[in-house]
Amino acid sequence: MLDAGQVCAHCFKQLHFIELPYCRLCARPFASQDEAGKKDICLDCDTSYVPWQHCRAAFVYNEGFKKLIMPLKYGDQQKSLQFLSYFMYRSAQDLIAKADYIMPVPLHKKRLRYRKYNQSALLAWQLGRKGNTRVLPMGLMRIKETIVLGHLSKKERRVLLQNAFIVHPKYKQYLENKRIILVDDVMTTGSTMAECVETLLKAGAKHIDIIAAAKVS
Repeated sequence: MLDAGQVCAHCFKQLHFIELPYCRLCARPFASQDEAGKKDICLDCDTSYVPWQHCRAAFVYNEGFKKLIMPLKYGDQQKSLQFLSYFMYRSAQDLIAKADYIMPVPLHKKRLRYRKYNQSALLAWQLGRKGNTRVLPMGLMRIKETIVLGHLSKKERRVLLQNAFIVHPKYKQYLENKRIILVDDVMTTGSTMAECVETLLKAGAKHIDIIAAAKVS
């Protein structure tokens, strides 16, 4: 499927790119501008607390995207890194241009040891290079180990993730009144992002935007 960062034509056709119109808070695509309305916010976001300002994602999470992300996330293969980061940057170039720092959603040290690297940090590095923006790969730390969250509801996720993250003391001084881009590979309910964002806001960050490779829709 993937060779030297290039996706074959058959697999490329399986990808669902997120283009306008989409929800500005979760990147969920709308069927039409009429559905998006004047605010460009989906019903879920309009009726929920969302602590960040904007969210962008390059792809809808589907079977085609899974072929890209699974080897990167679990297979110790980084061939898709350039491809994914290119389209992430394309989807959020304007946000990155305004940001002071880019930070990845962190893994707990046990999971990091098992996987060997944090795929979100690798994507953050690529976005930083493309946008000439400083990356703080260890700015956030995950201090609470949790079970896999895939089967849990949004409410259950938020309960498990309470106090799961802290700002590394070394980097707290950098965050005061700054604009931060938070990067993750896949955005599902946004519960992990919300906990990270609230941690950053408490540490003094002023404005936080989200970039994900894919949005579960």
